[in-house]
Amino acid sequence: MRPRHRIIPAALTLVLALFLALPTQAETEISGVTFADTITIDDTEIPLRAGRLYRYTVFRVYVGALYIPEDVKPDAVLTADVPKRLELEYLRAISADDFRRSGNRLLEDQQDEETLDAMADRLETFNAAYRDMEAGDRYALEYRPGHGTRLLQNGTQLVEVPGADFAEIYFGIWLHPENPLSRRFRDTLIGES
Repeated sequence: MRPRHRIIPAALTLVLALFLALPTQAETEISGVTFADTITIDDTEIPLRAGRLYRYTVFRVYVGALYIPEDVKPDAVLTADVPKRLELEYLRAISADDFRRSGNRLLEDQQDEETLDAMADRLETFNAAYRDMEAGDRYALEYRPGHGTRLLQNGTQLVEVPGADFAEIYFGIWLHPENPLSRRFRDTLIGES
């Protein structure tokens, strides 16, 4: 029988070697929040383009990061039929009702009545999925070509709504060329600043 004091160091060495052999995920810190350098959407690896802190007046609300293929030009980010994700980590608690109200208000400012009427059922389905968020929670808005737009809360899918047209108007809340939520936030995410 082998002495026990020799088995333990050998086992620890094996565990350490296996741990060091695991692939590590590269990360980027944006305003104190860490985001992966790449994510995977339906077996496609998508790089982080950029991220930025969003403030409402003096309040730090969230830090956002946009993932989109490198070859998509800044002026095509909103309309490109490619996998993309906007990931937002909230720095304060926000209620589901606040998400619904502010999203609807922004869409009314950006879109005409005919467009919103055509999207009404899908918008209602999407809005019903919102949940209350605490500081440190994340939402991800993710578009999957041929499938639709998903809303994920802390990595768990809440809903998926079909249509590239839906993705364009909903991502437009942040990425609309003329009337985004914040011009500085948008320009940083798409790579124009």
